[in-house]
Amino acid sequence: MENDSYILVIGGTNMDIGARPFGPLLPHDSLPGTVRRTPGGVGRNIAVTLAQLGHKVKMLTAVGNDAQGRELLALGRDLGIDLSHAMCLDGIPTSSYIFVEDNKGDIQWAVCDATASDQIDSEYISLNADLIRGASAVLLDTNPPTDAITCAAKIAYDAGIPLFVDPISAAKATKIASILEYITVLKPNKAEAETLSGRPILTEANIEDAALALLGMGVKEVYLTLGKKGVIAGKSGEELLRMPGFALHPVNTSGCGDAFVSAVIHTYLQGCSLKDKARAGIAAASISMETKSAVNPILTAEALEERLKLIK
Repeated sequence: MENDSYILVIGGTNMDIGARPFGPLLPHDSLPGTVRRTPGGVGRNIAVTLAQLGHKVKMLTAVGNDAQGRELLALGRDLGIDLSHAMCLDGIPTSSYIFVEDNKGDIQWAVCDATASDQIDSEYISLNADLIRGASAVLLDTNPPTDAITCAAKIAYDAGIPLFVDPISAAKATKIASILEYITVLKPNKAEAETLSGRPILTEANIEDAALALLGMGVKEVYLTLGKKGVIAGKSGEELLRMPGFALHPVNTSGCGDAFVSAVIHTYLQGCSLKDKARAGIAAASISMETKSAVNPILTAEALEERLKLIK
């Protein structure tokens, strides 16, 4: 990687508020537990992780000109992310993500207020088109509006820049349904893959069918993540690959998908094989889940190499 090369991340920055009960999660009741507040947003989490992995990272994002927004920008800059092109908007609240886990750390419910991310429109993307064209890779999350996502994807595609997409959720995955042919690497989970492929996933065979369908729609590589069950990885012209999940000391799974795609980008730029990219994603996810934060600060290139020694 040359000194002036950078990865461009386009997506959400928000404040995460997470709650976990001490005992079983019960509906319609107030439960004793813990509540924590941490920086988040899929785009931001990936940007931070990529910076920790040793990459120069620039980000197109939006926050409100409020205490939370100013704090998030300052923290991002302190971590080495170039936020000189980010929007800090008056009269707009910084986006928030509120989630509730069970007492084992698995997310059960979540709500995202993406008011600030909704301001990332196609005009803003077009004004920063040269940032896209100059990147070594572009990562898109689906927090921005559809027009902005489509605009960014087309600019990257026309410039021959590898485009990585995290669909975020089944509801937001619909925003990328018309641009699958522009996507170099897609990382959906089961629900997102069902939405994008149009195929219900009820059996193990259905999982592979959905992955193949996405490849048939134009995606060059797909990593269909299945939580504890691992990942189905596929690439145009190659057989599907299934790898099991891996965990050593699980604490919190909220940032695992972000860590996975960060490691895939990291190894893609190194020219690694499909299997080695999937291995890196699994290794990064296993490190990510060992902290209560959305991003594990020890997830560096060196830590990833050490963890990879445990992943076959």
